[in-house]
Amino acid sequence: MSLVFSVLPIVLIIGLGYTLAKSGALPKADWKAIETLSFRVLIPAFLILIITRTDMSLDQFGDVMLALMVCWALIAALILGLRLMAHDVLGNPSFTTIFQVGTRWNAFVGLAAAEQFGGDPALAVLAVAVALLIPTINVSCIVVLSAFGPTHSSLRQIAVAVLRNPLVQACAIGLMIAFSGMSLPQPVIEALDMIGRGALAVGLMAVGAGINLRRLTRWNWKVATGLAVRPVLAPVLFVLIAGMLGLNEVQTFAGVLVFAAPAASNGYIIARQMGGDADLYADTLTWQTIASLSALPLWALFVLT
Repeated sequence: MSLVFSVLPIVLIIGLGYTLAKSGALPKADWKAIETLSFRVLIPAFLILIITRTDMSLDQFGDVMLALMVCWALIAALILGLRLMAHDVLGNPSFTTIFQVGTRWNAFVGLAAAEQFGGDPALAVLAVAVALLIPTINVSCIVVLSAFGPTHSSLRQIAVAVLRNPLVQACAIGLMIAFSGMSLPQPVIEALDMIGRGALAVGLMAVGAGINLRRLTRWNWKVATGLAVRPVLAPVLFVLIAGMLGLNEVQTFAGVLVFAAPAASNGYIIARQMGGDADLYADTLTWQTIASLSALPLWALFVLT
């Protein structure tokens, strides 16, 4: 299968989720439970298995970690700079939302694309990215929402929110097992492997169920800004950084997936709870999802060939 058509299984699974949700075959209330199951059980189990199978040493992934953190920090700084330059027209709710859609990434889409395009080596890099960036992103987004929003979270509240994140917990468990030198019992490995087979598909269907194509008509410069950051500017920036650090093709492409994937859907809930512009988040996320799926095979052609 050519790289261009490799994205079709992902598109079809997302399309299936969209069809099931819009047709009413699965009621809206059920999708909330499915997304919760995927976020709290399926994907964490999949991450634990990947991390325990991956050599997480700095010798193996040190440059990748550096590239990921530098790219994320530059994107965050760019959005903060936009706030300083356009503070008259960019209010706090819109700014915090643009910060979220620019820095958050959907691990469901990233992991599925890594498996489809790059196999186990790409999945290993994505596991490192999840372990490194998910806590960083959650802390930074909550800090920005607290500083620029109507609510103010204490350091304790921020720490609790991060520690309660199932992806953070899964990374911590996987890293503890990996660095302790322990090996999981074979029945546990087989159970995690069985869960992992369905985890990405269920996660992608949940992404599709959350798409509202009517939001594509709600276009303005704020949506365009969120779309320009992800999936356009951020992956380009990562490719440049990867080139300077000498990352190989698979590492570079896996990093591109982190920054070309659409924003995570949980940012919408956080925006709604902490005074961000939730409607802007949903509008931008819809555009990002469609643009990301269109861009992934192009990035694969550019990086992997």
